[in-house]
Amino acid sequence: MTTQPALSFPGDNWGQVLAEFQAARPIFLEAYLRQMGLSDLERAASRDRIPDLIRRVLPDSSAGFGLVGGFGIGKTCALAAMQRHWVEAVIDQEMAWLLKNAQDGYWLAQAIKHGRFSWLQLYSWVNWPTAIDAQRAKLFVHNMQYDVETWIQDKLLSNKVTVILDDIGAERVTAQDWAGEVLGRVIDERLRWGRPTLWTSNLDQVALIERYGARVYSRLQALAPPIYLPKLPDLRRGSTK
Repeated sequence: MTTQPALSFPGDNWGQVLAEFQAARPIFLEAYLRQMGLSDLERAASRDRIPDLIRRVLPDSSAGFGLVGGFGIGKTCALAAMQRHWVEAVIDQEMAWLLKNAQDGYWLAQAIKHGRFSWLQLYSWVNWPTAIDAQRAKLFVHNMQYDVETWIQDKLLSNKVTVILDDIGAERVTAQDWAGEVLGRVIDERLRWGRPTLWTSNLDQVALIERYGARVYSRLQALAPPIYLPKLPDLRRGSTK
C-alpha cells in the first residue's frame, strides 16, 4: 500500500481534522503519483506547461488514446499533467466523502490508513523503453521468468484499470523481438476487457508497423486511437512554447 502521511485527527475536533487534511493533501498527491510510476520530473508536470497545440487536441473523456509526434514536444508532459489533475480530483472527491460520512476523527484516520484510496494502485504509468529493456535483461540474461511475468501481470494487464505506456517504440531493437510480443499481449488483453490505455510515441504509423507489425498496430488503433500531432519545437532544446 502507498505510504500515507501521519494523521492524528483527534476526537471530534473537526477544525484540526480539516487543517491536517489540507496540510497532508500534497503528500497524498505526490505519494500516489509516485506509486503509479511517475518520475520526479513527470510528477512536476502541470497543465499550464502543455503546449497549446497539444492541449487543444487532448480528448475530454477517459477513453484510451495515443499521442504521436516528434521528440521533446511535450507528449509525456501532457499525459503526466492529465494524471496529476485526475489524481487531485479523485483525492478531493474521496476526502469530501470521508469528511461527510465520518463519525469522528478516529474513524476518518482509520479509513485513510486502511486504504480508502488503495484502488488508485490500479493505475500504472510505464516508461516503456526503460521498463522493457530492464525486464528483457532479467528474462534473457538472468533467467528470471517468474519476476518478469509478475511484472507484466502487475503493471500492464487487465487487472489495471488504466495503463499509460510512455514512449513505445523507443526500446532497443533485439533479435528476440520480445518487446513486440509483450506489447501485442497487452493490447489484446486490454482490448478484450475494454481497459483504457494511453500511450505516446515518436514513431509514425509506418514506423510503428515496421517495428511491431500490422496486426499489433491495427489492434492498438482499436484500443487507443493515435492522435498525430503537428510539428512542434523540441522543448528540451530551450525552444519557447
